[in-house]
Amino acid sequence: MNVNFETKEVNINGNRHYILLQANDDEPSALVALTNVLLLSPSLSNFARNLIQMVGSRRSVAMYELVETLANIGIQNPNGINTNINQLLQILPQLQNGLTVNPEFNGSFEDSVEISIFRLYSVGIVHGWIFDGRGDPRASEHVSKYSYQEAQRAIVQSYDLKDLAQQQQLTPDQEALVEDATYLKSFLARSATQFTEYGLEHLKQLLVERSYAVLYRNEHFYTLYKSNGELYTLVTDHAYKSNSEVVWKSLKSVNGTQDIYQTGTFIPVNLNDLTRHVAEPNLNNENSRVSNPFGDDQHPNDGTTYNGNMTHLPQQDANGTQGQMEDDEELARMLQEEEDRVAADRLQGIALMQANQQQKQKQQQQKKSKRKSFFLGGGKKKSNEISQNGNNTNPTGTNMGQPPAAAQKKKHKRKKSCIIM
Repeated sequence: MNVNFETKEVNINGNRHYILLQANDDEPSALVALTNVLLLSPSLSNFARNLIQMVGSRRSVAMYELVETLANIGIQNPNGINTNINQLLQILPQLQNGLTVNPEFNGSFEDSVEISIFRLYSVGIVHGWIFDGRGDPRASEHVSKYSYQEAQRAIVQSYDLKDLAQQQQLTPDQEALVEDATYLKSFLARSATQFTEYGLEHLKQLLVERSYAVLYRNEHFYTLYKSNGELYTLVTDHAYKSNSEVVWKSLKSVNGTQDIYQTGTFIPVNLNDLTRHVAEPNLNNENSRVSNPFGDDQHPNDGTTYNGNMTHLPQQDANGTQGQMEDDEELARMLQEEEDRVAADRLQGIALMQANQQQKQKQQQQKKSKRKSFFLGGGKKKSNEISQNGNNTNPTGTNMGQPPAAAQKKKHKRKKSCIIM
């Protein structure tokens, strides 16, 4: 795969770092998010020394160079003692555009080879698609035990069971699945962006101050950071390569209305003219950067003062920037609402498509069974058996009426927790 990742110099809390940007117009990938956690996390700096040196000395890094370096780092980690480097070289490129993970609505992930990659590098992967059952324990019982993929299967199965209910009495397990599906459809419709307010609060509590993790949301992967109790995602869009001021994007809301771009010292950035809300004499001069708001009380020369988490703008800039911030927030809100609508339509389309596919497979299976029974000389008898069993074919290959015991146990198995460095 001939892919190159450009690098960018950023200043975070007064320290210079180099990060990877997304390749061309690619969407935020797990490979870039994982690499940037290794590049930025102080607790992993010794472990990732070779990676840091390579990225810091290049304007761009080829995919094969990145994968080889990551693989060598992985097998040197105590977690990777038994890791086969050849397998690692095959799996790592998939993190660029082919990684599939299965979030569970209790805050964890279904364990998989993909998830084990993050454990190998001692990097936590988290998500905020979590059901809030504090106000409705009954609903929580129906939703929290499911993963996203399990929820999709349950919804598809519920359509068939509703048809079956018109012909015969459903078993208790079948009725429970139909009831689960009702709650699941409601939850998915209300969380089309795969993020909830409860999930946001959960992440704030989960991450340690000044720690990094990989955030999964809507099939995208981001480098997540916690500072002063707030969450930020690293900006890796190629469009901001030449703008050294844009480093973070705040993660304050589910719908994006309160999320704004910020500098490496967490000062809002005005994207309209690609300058900071807080004026600086010379953006290219390292000595003119704003003082670290996390250190001792220091005041930069531009009139900006710090008080805890609050940034006070110079009086002459306050009125001018307020209107722009409101415009930026309104634009972000409109874009997020459009994304919500698209995501909701996609979820509904997937469910309908799977239901239609399920129905076609059932019809084809019934026709094949009739032809087979005819050649065996017992067509009528076997045809009746098929009609009585009704739903013995589905995309997952499991019984539509009663989920196998293994699947039931899977829903109640103990969830693996993430490693947050």
